[in-house]
Amino acid sequence: MEKLLPIAASRAIVPISGFKVGAVCRGDSGNFYFGANLEFPGAALHNTIHAEQAAVANAISYGETGIRAITISATPCGGCRQFLNELRNAEQLKIQIPKAGSSLLGNLLPSSFGPGNLGSGERLMDPQDHPLQLLKHSNDKLVLKALEAASRSYAPYSNCYSAIALEIGRGYIFTGTYAENAAYNNSLLPHQAALAVLIMRAYLFSDIKRAVFVQVEGAKIDLASVTRQAFLSISQSPLEIALATLSTELTT
Repeated sequence: MEKLLPIAASRAIVPISGFKVGAVCRGDSGNFYFGANLEFPGAALHNTIHAEQAAVANAISYGETGIRAITISATPCGGCRQFLNELRNAEQLKIQIPKAGSSLLGNLLPSSFGPGNLGSGERLMDPQDHPLQLLKHSNDKLVLKALEAASRSYAPYSNCYSAIALEIGRGYIFTGTYAENAAYNNSLLPHQAALAVLIMRAYLFSDIKRAVFVQVEGAKIDLASVTRQAFLSISQSPLEIALATLSTELTT
């Protein structure tokens, strides 16, 4: 994993800091997934995607259900430790840093605050299947892909099930699902997850032809406006927004 770090870091886009970070995580399947930090000039700094977040988003996009270990080219910041703390068995997650050895996340984040503190038994990367239906029927493939991804999103605190689908040339589609965090500010938004996957698969922001964001209606929060604002900083394509509802609400 450590030998793969330079390859992962080569995907970094850092026009603001110039500081490239690479991450490689090992999923429950044994497969490795790359991550790198991404920055967006013209957008607020909270849109920045950290390498650890990108690696986890990449693993989620492939259907992984857990992370066993992660190797990072730089010491993880407190925010990333909090983000990783949302995983099941997070305290036993092995974190390795070149020339600094390895440690368990539980040792790097003592007296942590996590899902249990908010009474949630769910964890990031646990299988999710929320029965969502569009408010306005559509046969549009990209809209349906975004809806399908939203049904797999992780939002135990706000119930704001949401996702984005990006279409690039030759009909390829990448999706990003919401990954909420018990500390709230450390949540990974759908567009951040999708853009991380896009870059890790060696595509560019300019390759995006269409983007559709789907969000459940009536949630405790609204991600549509912040998603639109962030998307304007990296793409000329307009962001299309579709609303959904839990299918149980349609029958009650």
